[in-house]
Amino acid sequence: MDRMEFHQGNPQEEAPKRIAKKDGRIRWKYLAISAVVILAVVACAVLWDSTAFDGLRRSVIYAQAKKDENGCALLYNYAAEKDQSCTYLEGSLVLASQYHVTMLSESGQELYHADVKFHKSAVTDNGTLAAAYDIGGREIYLLNAKGLVRKLETDGEILSCSLNARGDLAVTAGKKGYKAAVSVYDNKGELRFEFKSSDRFLMTAAVQKDGSQMAAVTMGETEGSFASSVVLYRMDSTEPQANCQLPGGAVYDIGTVGGSYCAVAENGLFFVGKDGTLKASFDFEGGFLRRCTLHGDGYAAVVLGRYKSGGETRLVTVSENGELIAQTEMNGDVLSIDAAGKYVAVLRSDALTIYDRKLNVCAQLEDVSFARDVLMREDGSALLVGAEAASLYLP
Repeated sequence: MDRMEFHQGNPQEEAPKRIAKKDGRIRWKYLAISAVVILAVVACAVLWDSTAFDGLRRSVIYAQAKKDENGCALLYNYAAEKDQSCTYLEGSLVLASQYHVTMLSESGQELYHADVKFHKSAVTDNGTLAAAYDIGGREIYLLNAKGLVRKLETDGEILSCSLNARGDLAVTAGKKGYKAAVSVYDNKGELRFEFKSSDRFLMTAAVQKDGSQMAAVTMGETEGSFASSVVLYRMDSTEPQANCQLPGGAVYDIGTVGGSYCAVAENGLFFVGKDGTLKASFDFEGGFLRRCTLHGDGYAAVVLGRYKSGGETRLVTVSENGELIAQTEMNGDVLSIDAAGKYVAVLRSDALTIYDRKLNVCAQLEDVSFARDVLMREDGSALLVGAEAASLYLP
């Protein structure tokens, strides 16, 4: 019978088991290289197409969410009320109307509820804290994602409120004997600054991100005509630090874009530095201001109408240097606009469109007949708020 021989090798030479170990090291080497390549691909996705990475993250976080055929998850149900303002805080929805201030969690739990008598409700937020208040009234409700933090009552009729990143609250209000006043409260509710104006009307105000400075929009008569100015104050002095007069047009809002203050006027955007100089401006060139948001990361998004009324509009994004980033033409009435991070959401009567800051279309949803407001989120999802329910759109 033929004999089959198995060569065992020479014990004086390299043993077969050593060769096996060498093969194992090679396999680990290739695995390590593969891991590095995968990490590089993910890094490139973040750097070059972070919208795709956001989509992957959304699919993981909301894998268990029940979604309809449009990719919307119904999260909140509430009673329909007139004059309802809303904002979104880390998973919680804040609603303010003439009769109620309510906060709901994503699970539908009522985290806070108060009966109120507001003349006209309004809500502002900084991402982690919200202020629900009464325009023309005296009450302010400060809430975080878990419920009520504190309630403030002013001694004058509220014109506007704003929150900076630290939680400093700037309240512009009318006061007896003065044309208006601005009070700034810290994140503990303590009054840290107050300025009263007897010669010029104060329209609105904003506190710098680090809390060191405040900008107030004033309106008064200059050389026989009314003019708007941005007046800067340090938090330790009621004497103006700088005054920047704006070239014509009423100012509707002020906030921060990048390192500058941005005043939203009827004829353009005006960017004012911390030293009070007019650093840049963006002219609307005859376009009619319809909507504007300063919530984007380093840019403003504006909807301009070609005419005073009608659905022919133009969406533009503008950098803190007053430079046009991008623009696109739109048709249909714009019901709401919001921005968060690198995303801009535009809700029209017939569709919701989510853009990036360069106005590339990231997602679009056509069945939005129930929605009347949109709240954009930094992960690329958007909350569609209707009269009785709000749904989270997950592209």
